[in-house]
Amino acid sequence: MKLQKALEAQKAPNLILSDQILNEEGCVVVAQFLAQNTQFINIELRGCNINGRGFERICRSISPDARTLIAEWNAIGGGVSALCDLLMNPSYQLQLVDLKNNRIQADHCARICQMLKQNTSLQSLNLKWNEIGEKGAQYLLEGLNGNRNLKFLDVSCNKIPEGLATQIRERIEQNRSSDLMAKNSTGIKESQRNVYQPVKTIPKTAATTNMPDRAVKKNDAIRVAQLKEQIDQELRQNRLMNEELTNRMNALRQEILSKEQAVSMAKRHFEEEVTRKSIIEAEYTQVKRQFDELGKASDYRQQEVMNEYVAKNKHVLALENEYMHELSQIRHDNKQQIDQINANWQPRLDGIQSKFNSLMKANDQYNQQLLRMKEFFLKMRLDHDENVKAVEGRLLIEEKAKYNHQIELLKKKEMETQQTLKRAENESQSIQDDMQRLETNLTRDRQLIEEQIQQEREKVHQTHLQISKRSIKQEKLINNNIVLDHHIDNLIRKIDETFFILNIQKDRGMDDIQQRRLLQERQYALHKTNLQLQHQRILELERLMSSQEGNNIKLRAEYEKLCHIVQGKVQNAVIETCRLNLQLG
Repeated sequence: MKLQKALEAQKAPNLILSDQILNEEGCVVVAQFLAQNTQFINIELRGCNINGRGFERICRSISPDARTLIAEWNAIGGGVSALCDLLMNPSYQLQLVDLKNNRIQADHCARICQMLKQNTSLQSLNLKWNEIGEKGAQYLLEGLNGNRNLKFLDVSCNKIPEGLATQIRERIEQNRSSDLMAKNSTGIKESQRNVYQPVKTIPKTAATTNMPDRAVKKNDAIRVAQLKEQIDQELRQNRLMNEELTNRMNALRQEILSKEQAVSMAKRHFEEEVTRKSIIEAEYTQVKRQFDELGKASDYRQQEVMNEYVAKNKHVLALENEYMHELSQIRHDNKQQIDQINANWQPRLDGIQSKFNSLMKANDQYNQQLLRMKEFFLKMRLDHDENVKAVEGRLLIEEKAKYNHQIELLKKKEMETQQTLKRAENESQSIQDDMQRLETNLTRDRQLIEEQIQQEREKVHQTHLQISKRSIKQEKLINNNIVLDHHIDNLIRKIDETFFILNIQKDRGMDDIQQRRLLQERQYALHKTNLQLQHQRILELERLMSSQEGNNIKLRAEYEKLCHIVQGKVQNAVIETCRLNLQLG
C-alpha cells in the first residue's frame, strides 16, 4: 500500500524511490509500473534493498528513452548481467549508471567487460565500494581498451592494486582528451567556415575594382593569417577553460559523492540509534518492572526460605548426625576386625620368623663346618700321600652322606616357610581387598544418604509450593466469602425495607390478604436469593476441598455447617409457605 502510494505520487520524467524496502513482490510492482509508464527517463532506486532477481525484472521494464539509472546501496550482485544485456542493445541510450555498494564481484565484471566493448552511449559508470578485486579490474581494463565513449569510471574502495587502478584512470583520461580534441577540431572547422565566408561576400567598390588581383590576394592572406592566429588563441583559452572546468567538475563530483555517502551513513546511523534507543527504553522499562516484581517476590521468598530453613534444619542435622554415627560405627567395626586379624596372625608370623631364623643359623654353622673341613683336607693333601688322599676321599663321602639328610630337611623347611609367607601375603591382600570394599560401601552409603537428603529437600520444596497454592486459593475463597457476606447483608437490608413497606401499606388500609400475599412473595424471593448465594458458597467449598483432597478440617467443618444451615432454611421456608397457604385458603 505504501509503495503503491509512492508510485502514484511520481511525476515524469523522474522516478525517485529512495530508501524504499523493496522485496521481490515490490520489485514486480515497480517493474509493472515502468512497463506501463514509459515517460520516466531518470530512475533513482537508492537504498531499496533490491536483490539480483528483483533488479533483473526492473531492467526488463526500463524504457529505451531512459538516460540515468541510480541503484546504489542495494544487493544486486549477479543481477548486473541483466543491465549489461540492456546496455548492449543499440536501441537503449543510458548515459549514467550508478551501482555503488551492490556486492558486485570479479566474476560479474566479465559481463561488464563485454558490455563496454559493444556499448556506445554510456558516459558515466560508478562501481565504488564493491568486491571487484584484481581479477575484476583486469576485466574492466580489457573492456575499456575497446571503449572510447566512457568519460567517468569510479572503482575506488574495491581492493584493486594501485597499478591497475592507475591504468584504468589513464584510459578514462584518454577518452576525455580524445573527446575534447574532437570538439576543438569541430570548433576550428566552424570558425574557419565563418572566417572564409565574409571574404567571399566582400562587396566590391570602385576602388577595389581598379586594384590588381595580386594586391587583393595579399590583403586576403594577411587577414586570414590574423584570423587564424586569433582563432588559435581562442582555442587555447577554450582548452584551458575546458580542462579547468573538467577538473572542477571531477572535484565537485567527488565531493558530492563523499557528502552523499556521509549523509546516507549518518542517516542510517541515526535511524539505528533511534531504534536502538527505543528498544533499550522498552527493555529498561520492562526490566525495571520485572526487577521490582522480582524484588518483592525475592523478599517474600527469602522470608519463606528462612522459615523453611529454620523448620527443616533440625531434620537435616538429624540426618547428618545419624550418617556420622553410622560412619563412625562402621569405621570402629572395621578397625576391630583388622586388629583381630592382626592379633590372630601375628603369633603365627612370629613363629615362622623364629623358625626361619633358626634354620638360617643352622645353615651358617653347616657352611662353617664345610669350610673347616676343606681347610683340614687341604692340609691332609699336603702332608699325606695317596693313601691319605684315599682316606680323605672316603671321609668326605661319609661326611657328605652324613649331612645330606640334614640339608634336605633344611630345604624342605625353607620351602614350607616360603609357602607360609605366601599364604600370609595372600591373607593380607584379602584383608586389603576387604578394606577397599568396605570403603566403597561406605562411599556408596554416603551417596545414598546424600541423595535421600536431596530428595527430602525437594519434597519440602514441593510441599512449600503446594502450601503457597493452597494459601492463594484460601485467599480467593475468603474474598468470595466476603462478597457473599455482603450479598447476605444486602438481603437482610431488603427484608427490613420490605417489612417497613408492609407496615406503611398496612397503615394505609391494605387488606390482610394482600399484605400476606405481598409478604409471602417478598419472603419467597429473598429466601430464594439467599439459598442461591449459600449454594454457590457450598460449591466453592466443595471445589476447594476436592483440590486439597479433603485434608483441611476447617474447610470441612464450614462446609457441613453451611449444608446444615441451608437444609434448615429450606425446611423452614416449606413450613412457612404451607402455613401461609392454609391461612390464605
